Amino acid sequence: MIPVLGALFVFAQLSLHDAQSDALVASPDVASARAKVAEAQARFDEARATLGPALTANYNQVPQAGPTNTSVVTQRLTTVGAQWSLGDLFAYSPAVAQATAALRAAQRDLDDAERGERVAVVGAYYAALGARATLRARDDELSAAQAQLRAARLRFGAGDAPRLDVVRATVAVATAQSDEARAQADVENTDAALALETGVDSGALQTMTPVNLEAPPLNLAVQDAAARALASRPDVAAARENVVAEQHAVGVARRSGWPLVTLAGGYTTGVDTGIPVSGPSGTVDVSLPLSGAAHDRVREEEARLAQARAQLQKVERSVQLEVGAAVRDYRAQTIALAASEDALQSAQAAFRAAQIGYRSGALASLELESARSAYVQALVTQISALYAQARARATLSLLLGEADA
Repeated sequence: MIPVLGALFVFAQLSLHDAQSDALVASPDVASARAKVAEAQARFDEARATLGPALTANYNQVPQAGPTNTSVVTQRLTTVGAQWSLGDLFAYSPAVAQATAALRAAQRDLDDAERGERVAVVGAYYAALGARATLRARDDELSAAQAQLRAARLRFGAGDAPRLDVVRATVAVATAQSDEARAQADVENTDAALALETGVDSGALQTMTPVNLEAPPLNLAVQDAAARALASRPDVAAARENVVAEQHAVGVARRSGWPLVTLAGGYTTGVDTGIPVSGPSGTVDVSLPLSGAAHDRVREEEARLAQARAQLQKVERSVQLEVGAAVRDYRAQTIALAASEDALQSAQAAFRAAQIGYRSGALASLELESARSAYVQALVTQISALYAQARARATLSLLLGEADA
């Protein structure tokens, strides 16, 4: 068996970047976030379009007394012009600002949905790689156990070893076959999960190639990492934009209680008391709300603003905890990887020494089997630590707000 000290493999036909890109296309969460951005864009366009005047046309026909007060004539007036509500003008700026902030928040939510999908792909990607590396180790374990069984039978047939050696070797083969079957199932399960997450065919997961990855500094301070995340994370930016949007919403609600003034102007032609008339005309309508609905609306928006501020605090706390945990996990996985590599080297040396001692008759098969089992376990542990550290590295990079792991 050949150890894979420090050798990190990736899929030759599917890089982590490509897997993340494919997952963004296949993810229903990302598709939903994109639809919300389109909705917010439509509301923003709607808010910007409310300021312009409205074209109006009016026809008025009423009976009135004639010139001699004994006859009736019909008044017919047609007016064509434009109408403009000052209420729209007063609310225009805060309404557009609210829609702008809501659009930015939706875009940040989309960025956060994409980041969450990338994090999920990181886990699925390295889980599939680790499962395949473990399967290779289990295959080697089975080959070594079968070779040991053949050697034990030959030595037993030649009278150089007791039958107990054959029994032990047979048990080792059975154990190795069981380990290999479980490893094969893990490969199939992780391949299926990655293929479903990315939408790629499982055929792209058959070949692997070694790669060297740049890792974040091991001495990265938790506070510095949290500060970087708070400054760049889209979920924090979205929460802040929501606060801004609610602040403008309060302004819009306060203006809803102002008197509603509507200006209308145009040109009127028609007949009045039997005499043709024509000329410019204008009207001013003033409406003063008397109900408390506007006050209640302000209270409602102020409550939403308080919720948005509380949500911002919640998101900031969550980011600080999440990033702190990711930094500590990356440190621990890096230390664990180094320890597992040292353990693997020692276990490999012990196994080789046991093989030489068994062939020379200095060691019994029990000692050889114990050394082999320790080596296999050290190898599997090193593989798990290798891909766990790679996953921790990629996850930390994403949690820090980097666009790609």
